[in-house]
Amino acid sequence: MRNLGTLFFGLLLGGCGGNYILTVPDQLAAAGEPAAAVVRLQRNDFFVLAPAVKGAAIRLRIAGRHERVAYTDKFGYAGAALTVPKGPGRYRMRADYQDSEGEEIAASAQVYVWNRARPVVAVDLDCLPLEGSEDVAAATSALAGLAGRANILYLTCRPIDQHDQAHESLGAAGYPDGVVLLWRAEKWHIVREGRFNWPRLVVKSVMVSQLPQWKRVFPKLDVGVCSSKLAAEAFDHAGMRCVVIGQANVEVEKATHRASWTDLASEGI
Repeated sequence: MRNLGTLFFGLLLGGCGGNYILTVPDQLAAAGEPAAAVVRLQRNDFFVLAPAVKGAAIRLRIAGRHERVAYTDKFGYAGAALTVPKGPGRYRMRADYQDSEGEEIAASAQVYVWNRARPVVAVDLDCLPLEGSEDVAAATSALAGLAGRANILYLTCRPIDQHDQAHESLGAAGYPDGVVLLWRAEKWHIVREGRFNWPRLVVKSVMVSQLPQWKRVFPKLDVGVCSSKLAAEAFDHAGMRCVVIGQANVEVEKATHRASWTDLASEGI
């Protein structure tokens, strides 16, 4: 488990408006179907703690289309089914909140709308060489080849407030565009206990994978690219074949091994 000081510092980063923190991750939807959008609202009232805001009305809309309102639950999450444009593409979702005192916060994220019939390749973003690495040219060439035949779904352990930066890093290195989703997280919430009702942080380390959900939406999501045992196991548990780059000791039946990114670029998946 990460050091709590590091966790507390992380809570202060990202999209803040006044004392509010509105977290809006990338969204993904199939063409012709609504996007199941989920956002989270917190308030930084306890120095470094950011407890959830319950019962807040969050306004949501995609690409300027009809606005929907969703109310946050006790953990600060709000969700709604949003209408997306009919054609596949990349769009923008905006979330807004205004409290009873007039304080406002807004945040936005990418919305990817994909054709269900097109193949999807999942990639462990955290294994990719970025600018400055001698392997970046081979890796970008390999993924560019995949992107010519499939949509790219990037998975990362980085917190959501770093996903915009992840998009920038991918673009700067020359990787193909794709949705960035979280698949490892520490779930946490605030509880109040004791005589003085003091807030207490409860943290639970878990592996969060959205792959089974997205396999139901996109039937051709059946292969993942990674370089670690943990990522390979996550792909395997989702019923996917994994392509492992490098020498990781992976004991997965459906694994295909490539010695390097250069080999992946030449041999494919």
